[in-house]
Amino acid sequence: VLAKGDSDDVYMVGKLAAFEIQNLLVAYKERYDKDNFIKNLLLDNLLLVDIYNRAKKLHIEASVRRVVFLIETKNEKDTNALETVKGLFSSKSKDFITQVDEKNIIVVKEVKPNEDLEKTAKVILDMLNTEAMTMVHVSYGTMVNEIKDVSRSYKEAKMALDVGKIFYSDRNVIAYSSLGIGRL
Repeated sequence: VLAKGDSDDVYMVGKLAAFEIQNLLVAYKERYDKDNFIKNLLLDNLLLVDIYNRAKKLHIEASVRRVVFLIETKNEKDTNALETVKGLFSSKSKDFITQVDEKNIIVVKEVKPNEDLEKTAKVILDMLNTEAMTMVHVSYGTMVNEIKDVSRSYKEAKMALDVGKIFYSDRNVIAYSSLGIGRL
């Protein structure tokens, strides 16, 4: 037989247990979630050993040629543009589409030999202009061979976008490799 005060204790213990289970689920999801991994990878929030360990657990190949495309939309949180980009790359399960802020969509794309990155960027641009009916700027970094270098390609794409708006305002697609003196 429980006294009135005992039922309150049982209730509090149940609430505490539920809270702890939620914390464990969040920790588990963070550890095994590809999107979270890619975001942390792009933002340099992982140690080198963690990059390779998590990539292995998530079945992401570490030694593959990749490049980061950065798509800046005019509207914040443009879900229509995000869904269009996801639709464009959805058949390629080795490519990752994510967002780290409200205005930018990031594509970490696995690059095939002899793939034309400029052409891919223009396809993204055209698709968003026609299907999502939104004007965007697309930039991309240099190709990297290791997963640990993906953040470098992201930083290059970000710089290309920023510098491109200043020195190449007439272009909607800009590559880091074509910045020339603008890199300085």
